[in-house]
Amino acid sequence: MAAEETDDELEDSLILEDELDWAYDPLEPFNRLMFKINDILDKVFIKPAAIIYSTILPGFLQKVIENFAHNFFSPVRILNFALQKDAENLVKTLFGFFINIFFGFFGTLDTASKIGLGSRNTSFGDTLKKWGAGPGPYIVIPIFGPTSFRGAIGKVFHTQVDPIAMISLRRYKKNTRTRLFYLIYGADLLNKRVSILHIMQELEKSSSDPYITTRRVIMSSEK
Repeated sequence: MAAEETDDELEDSLILEDELDWAYDPLEPFNRLMFKINDILDKVFIKPAAIIYSTILPGFLQKVIENFAHNFFSPVRILNFALQKDAENLVKTLFGFFINIFFGFFGTLDTASKIGLGSRNTSFGDTLKKWGAGPGPYIVIPIFGPTSFRGAIGKVFHTQVDPIAMISLRRYKKNTRTRLFYLIYGADLLNKRVSILHIMQELEKSSSDPYITTRRVIMSSEK
């Protein structure tokens, strides 16, 4: 999954601190300010919530939630694979989605992966990359964190191309459907934050400038 790939990239970057930092960052003063604000928000709200979440919920239940959320957001991956003309991953994700619903207790079990239909993550940012769009400059978005300009556009249009989001957030009424979407989305974010707790701790200890290290990781993944 994408979170696991980012973990590996971050670990590699901690070892290769002397690697040439080639990132295009014309908004560095603004980005550093947003980086500090996001870091404060993470330490005050997100990290404590992730620690409580990982402490209270047993590992198997966290995995159930992770599986359900991953399957729940399969339609937007299916659409992006279609836009990327990636037939192999499109078919695997499409069939895996229905297999997990019918044979994986509505996606709480990742039955599809056990039969070779595991689905990798993708986004509208990946679709733009496939279409030939360059990463552009580095940017740190409030709350959502660091990415490339291409990745930022992908995040902005994510819900616009996500069939589940369009159905759940239609007319933006505070109904059960909308609340359920945000609940699943929030649980998925917490799961991802839990998965990188030790990586972020290592980053804080080992890096003389976490901003530079994070920028290197993000922009390297955007190549």
